[in-house]
Amino acid sequence: MRLTLLKWLQLSLIMTFVGTPIAQADIHIRYLNDYQIDQQLVLDAQVDFKLDPIITKAVNHEIPLNFITEIELNESYSLMGFSLSRNRVKIVYESQLNYFGFNQIYVITNKRNQKVQSFSSLSEALRTMGTLSNFNLANLSDLHPNTLYTIKIRVSLNQWKLPTPLILDALWNSAWQLDSGWHQIQIQSPKSWL
Repeated sequence: MRLTLLKWLQLSLIMTFVGTPIAQADIHIRYLNDYQIDQQLVLDAQVDFKLDPIITKAVNHEIPLNFITEIELNESYSLMGFSLSRNRVKIVYESQLNYFGFNQIYVITNKRNQKVQSFSSLSEALRTMGTLSNFNLANLSDLHPNTLYTIKIRVSLNQWKLPTPLILDALWNSAWQLDSGWHQIQIQSPKSWL
């Protein structure tokens, strides 16, 4: 594995310095929706991953990728004419993507709930990793009625969890700097939230 990683790193550095065009890698939040079920504030989201061929090659050489998902629920209110905001919920967790060449499977490990899933293709694994469905965010009894809330989500690649020889490349090569940025929606809680 060490020899393969070293060869891959050399190829990556050569491609970077020679000026091989790099496809635009990106993480994009396609949608973020909220709803209520059984007195819970719940969200659905879809995240699209577009990986550069260099990153795809790294995954296929059994280099694990760790993605951080951050979700926040912030409350906005006014006090003596000043607009204030406070964080009500903050959830941060990692998902790891691995490829096992011997079995030819891609594996996602969700470190929040320790769920492990395997897939036959990278695109299927990325689509599943980017799907948040029926995600419990908060109990409605903990929130204030008739208040403005902001739900925010962000997904990024944790470059510091890459193998040591790749960290330097990841810091300089824009293909490795995957970050969706914050995507947010605002909701006005109804007076029925008691």
